[in-house]
Amino acid sequence: MEKYYLQFESVSKTFFVADSVINCFIKKEVIPQIELTDEQYHRLGCKAPTILAPVVGMLMGRSGDCYTSRWNEVSALAKTGVRIIFLTCHHCSVQLQWCKGVLLPDGVFEKPERYYVGAKNFGDFASIQQKAYCECVRLALYSHLPMLGIGSGAQLIAAEIGLKLYRSFDCVETPIEHNTRKSEAHRLNVFANTPLAQIFDGDNQFFVNSHHHELLAPVRVQREEWRKHHCTGELPLDIYAEANDGTPEAWGLESRHILCVQWNPEDMVAIGNEKMQRIYQWLADEINNR
Repeated sequence: MEKYYLQFESVSKTFFVADSVINCFIKKEVIPQIELTDEQYHRLGCKAPTILAPVVGMLMGRSGDCYTSRWNEVSALAKTGVRIIFLTCHHCSVQLQWCKGVLLPDGVFEKPERYYVGAKNFGDFASIQQKAYCECVRLALYSHLPMLGIGSGAQLIAAEIGLKLYRSFDCVETPIEHNTRKSEAHRLNVFANTPLAQIFDGDNQFFVNSHHHELLAPVRVQREEWRKHHCTGELPLDIYAEANDGTPEAWGLESRHILCVQWNPEDMVAIGNEKMQRIYQWLADEINNR
């Protein structure tokens, strides 16, 4: 294990580590412990975490020849007071062993055919990113780690546990524009008596952003697909919120400390919606209360 501190690119507001650096660790057969400096925590508007702070593993994305994490998502997590360990596709299964919780952020990567409604090809060909996401999900489930999924991370958690996706909104009829850069794209309807309703103190209707072109299939379709493959039994995850067109927007499983949201709360926090910070605080609280 060898500590490495992330670099920062101010134009794109992105934290990064170059592949050349990771390749050096691979050649040395050393696992990198990738973190922020105290100064970087301060630049994010946070205190540097203490040695007793809970450790959360955050899987990094890919851009060109670098691993990257966006300022908004790092900032939202850092504000909870946790210490962040940044996970790479090459080392995540070992790096996650140092962590008490995991954040799977939004990202762009190819998913296997078996995740989709009506899949006929159940092979497991996947990108290195998708494999890393799957490793994190399986290890978190095995170790009972609290797990937060955002955007594509939320979709992958659902699909890996047993729910089904649609590849595009061509599969559904909807008047709602889901793949948009608007800060308030559509209304969210939060179901009562769910962990998400508790997070928002019973506030059950508000607007969220929406950047996705794939989606979790509606509950009716999920039940049909589940019965087709499993005959009986309940769905493995609970739906916590929907858009007005019936598209699932949040899901999870309280008993396994899983929370997933389809929108990007970190971008809403960045423009002043502090209510969305509670989603990231949920992860820290779940770790602290175990």
